[in-house]
Amino acid sequence: MAYAPRQRKYRIKLKILIPLLLLIALVIYAGVSVFLVKEEKKTSFTVCGFTPEKTVSVLNKKSAEIMSVSDYLYYGESLNLFDQSYSPLHKDTMASKSVVLHNVCDDSEVTMSMGNTVDQKIVLQNIKDGFYEVNVIDNMIKKRVVFANPVESNTFTTAKRNGKVQNVSIIADKDLLKDQNITMDQNYMFLNITSKEANDDQIDVLIDPYGMNVDVQNVPDKGNEANGLVENDEMYDAAVIMKKELESYGLRVEITKDSKDQVIETYGEDGRLSKGYKKQAKYYLFLRFNANPSSEANGMEIWHSSYSSATLARNMMYYMEKDKVVKAGSLYYTNPSWPGIVTTSLTQGRLDNETIYDLNLQLRESGGRATLAGRYSQTSAEANKSFKDANGMQGVELDFAYITNEEDAANWKKNKEKIVKSCAKAFALSINVLEG
Repeated sequence: MAYAPRQRKYRIKLKILIPLLLLIALVIYAGVSVFLVKEEKKTSFTVCGFTPEKTVSVLNKKSAEIMSVSDYLYYGESLNLFDQSYSPLHKDTMASKSVVLHNVCDDSEVTMSMGNTVDQKIVLQNIKDGFYEVNVIDNMIKKRVVFANPVESNTFTTAKRNGKVQNVSIIADKDLLKDQNITMDQNYMFLNITSKEANDDQIDVLIDPYGMNVDVQNVPDKGNEANGLVENDEMYDAAVIMKKELESYGLRVEITKDSKDQVIETYGEDGRLSKGYKKQAKYYLFLRFNANPSSEANGMEIWHSSYSSATLARNMMYYMEKDKVVKAGSLYYTNPSWPGIVTTSLTQGRLDNETIYDLNLQLRESGGRATLAGRYSQTSAEANKSFKDANGMQGVELDFAYITNEEDAANWKKNKEKIVKSCAKAFALSINVLEG
């Protein structure tokens, strides 16, 4: 008689087999997940909405004529390039040359002359969006600008105009097209300029009304007092008026003091200037009154850093005199043709003994790396150490009147609001926020 296996034995094997099959399936799935993952599709670098192939064709161009740079900085809305690490003791090789920005998106060009001051290099106001090659005209020869070393990721934001700001990124890396297996022969410099909606993370202008300062003495200084006017009180009122007026033009503005009687020094992480640095302000307006033993001294003066040109100051004075609210002072000036426009003098540093520092504390310490902030003295080096490599605010000191002069004092009392509003408008016109 044939042997027939019992049915019970078969059922036991089935119970073992099902979990085993499930385990095998899980192992196979895990193996596939780990070892057979599909490679994600790589995204190639592109510009101007071009295809990867078109991007390569417009960017991968070898230039026989090059100019090498190794450093850069921003002051206000001006981009400065240097052939060696920035120092006022080094020769400025870019001065008096022309820069040509070639927009590869539409083949247009922007040409501008570079001066010998930090506010007149590559001026970034109102350059249309695009991806730009950077060229310099040197001895009548057009040369591509290249960096000695690749530039790390960076973004600078311009002041707000027409509700928007522009992000400006320096790109200089020979491996820019590496996802296309291309290595360029140089770290060619490009500027990528794109518009975006402005937000409140940054400001455009920092207004600093003189008064309750403790920079020179421990007792809060209310400033000059004469003919019934107190500098501290009047300048804070002026700052409030100016802030409102500049904001009406679309600019983002803050005042260094929260109230008229707030005691706050210029130096330090919690000082006046830190507000501008922390919010990446582009401009600094220092509001003051003048005083003089001679009651004949009169008129408005606008002071600027020795590292910047007189252009902003001159333009502001021009528009204000055009409004007939002030007249330019005649006591101090740097150029007889520009009454009331004064360049701050240079003084010797207390740490390095070099005569390269703006004597005006506020204009020096507000200008970041460009004006050697955080380097002048031990106090400066300790309190403002975080500012010494920062982008600089382009600053001017606005001395509205000699309050020791009866005419000036009377004019201020009668026309304070008109004067301040005219000043705000003059500033907005001078930085191309308004059209003249």
